[in-house]
Amino acid sequence: MNNIFKKSSISKEIARKIENNQIKMHPKIYFVLKFILIVLIVLFFALFALYLISFIIFSLKVTGVWFLPKFGFGAIFIFFKSLPWLLILIAAILIIILELFVKHFSFAYRKPLIYSIAGIIILTLLGSFMISKTHLHSELFLRAGDGKLPMMGRFYKDFGSPKLSDVHHGIVSDITKDSFFLETAKGEILTIVINSTTYFNKSEDLKEGDKVVVLGKRNDNSVSAFKIRKTNDEFNIPREQRHK
Repeated sequence: MNNIFKKSSISKEIARKIENNQIKMHPKIYFVLKFILIVLIVLFFALFALYLISFIIFSLKVTGVWFLPKFGFGAIFIFFKSLPWLLILIAAILIIILELFVKHFSFAYRKPLIYSIAGIIILTLLGSFMISKTHLHSELFLRAGDGKLPMMGRFYKDFGSPKLSDVHHGIVSDITKDSFFLETAKGEILTIVINSTTYFNKSEDLKEGDKVVVLGKRNDNSVSAFKIRKTNDEFNIPREQRHK
């Protein structure tokens, strides 16, 4: 009886609010269109987040920053200093926006907040890593270098491969007794000078075509190396020259 009385009271309260225009009645099409709009918004921000995070990964690999933790504890500071914090902040905002819209779906709002946020982060990161394995950003980077990407050209030039003073990533193009030439993704040829203080695993026989990250101070086109590490088979460095 109590349940029947409560339901009757709720029905009367709803009817009263409708009469007083406190609750507006909408046709079914309104809710269908609202649902479609939310789905489209979620898809837009999800794709944007996937693109941006995969681009961040691409940028870190092009510059060599991605491989810095392998150089040991001393390179961790350079790693964090070189991260594109502005892009990371934008990616975090996109994830927050996604969470706000995903909460409109029943499978999300019935779960604790931490679950939906963790799910969005995990899925976004997994998707971004998968995209970073493709040639999407490499091709766009090369088009930007050739001036064939008018809208996004500056974005790829400024963020895709920014100049870092201590980190140099590229392909070994020639080797001499105490140095070698490094061809970067931007098409620069750097002379890497090796001296007695340069740390390099001698068991890794350096040869032409090897992909390496070099830590060292740059002076014009010359770099005095203090650490060198191979990155073979870990990342395909885009090369602007192949289109020229």
